[in-house]
Amino acid sequence: MQVKLDDTRRSDHVAMHYHYFTIEQRNVLAELMRARLAEPGMDTALKRLHAPEFGVCEACGGDIPFVRLQANPRLTHCARCLAER
Repeated sequence: MQVKLDDTRRSDHVAMHYHYFTIEQRNVLAELMRARLAEPGMDTALKRLHAPEFGVCEACGGDIPFVRLQANPRLTHCARCLAER
């Protein structure tokens, strides 16, 4: 069963997690993305990097761990939601 947050709850959840990644972590991800810019979707991920919803699952609003984003910065869903797709 997939749970979707309504827009109000999602925006509250996103605001609560905006500082989830440190500046250093965001810089590491930015460098990684720039190095892999030729890959499909990487330019979009780079644009989303400093958005409040970066690192927040689009389906459930849960956190996407930094180590998973290091491996694939294009992720927009947590591991649980990806497994349910």
